[in-house]
Amino acid sequence: MALKQGWIRAIVFFIVYLGTYFLVSALAGVVWALQQAPGSTGDLLHNRSFNLLLLLVNGLVSIGLAFIFRRFVDRQSILSMGFQWKGRQRSAWAGFLLGIILLGVGSLLLYFTKHIDWVDTRLDKGAIGMGLGIFLLTALSEEIVFRGYVLNNLLGSMDKWMALAVVSLLFAVMHLGNAHLNPVAILNLVAGGVLLGINYIFTRNLWFSIFFHFSWNFFQGTVLGYEVSGLDIQSIWHMDRKGDDLLTGGAFGFEGSAVATGLLVMAILLCSYRKWWDEVAASG
Repeated sequence: MALKQGWIRAIVFFIVYLGTYFLVSALAGVVWALQQAPGSTGDLLHNRSFNLLLLLVNGLVSIGLAFIFRRFVDRQSILSMGFQWKGRQRSAWAGFLLGIILLGVGSLLLYFTKHIDWVDTRLDKGAIGMGLGIFLLTALSEEIVFRGYVLNNLLGSMDKWMALAVVSLLFAVMHLGNAHLNPVAILNLVAGGVLLGINYIFTRNLWFSIFFHFSWNFFQGTVLGYEVSGLDIQSIWHMDRKGDDLLTGGAFGFEGSAVATGLLVMAILLCSYRKWWDEVAASG
């Protein structure tokens, strides 16, 4: 290996990833502006179409960058990042269901306490298809980058809990430019990073976090009508927020809610027990 220490590879990769992310974002902004009529570009941070395009482009670039580093810097197979499927099916579906359960419980609490309501239903196949595509790509790209590459390399260089803490903070940092960010949202992004990484430090497998990440984003945005990390997206149910933003998450979405904080903490405590993951794997 050209770079023998995993933490060095992780740092180099993250610097390149960060630079590439901002470069792609800047270029996309310029191209987008050139395609618009003079004076009509508005605030790109709150432009739904531009943000969806940015997610698509940056997602594809991020996956490609991680794969290049894995093959030519780490000199290991792509599969070794954590893509082994055999024996991990139950873990994957556990992640998928956990995302739905946390959102369901939190939304029901907010609904019955009259903090949110659903006022309309729109079954738009195009919106559903867009949500499936965008959130699947987002889950894949962010899990490959943060868990599959950065966490994978840090685990070979430091204590697993320290590695998890570092990656969770980096995960939150990459969302600091999102619209409508609030202090609770930052805390929840860190907690989300912890939850997404716990399974990986025990199993070195990505499927739990990919399935959880996808179900969390898709059902939060496309189904229930929340914004997703500040991104407004077309949804099946149209939501009306009535209560305090501290509880509903405001325009950042459920990820900015104190209710989400409590649920994420409980999920982290559950998933922190390695015996639980051993039982899930054994049941598969």
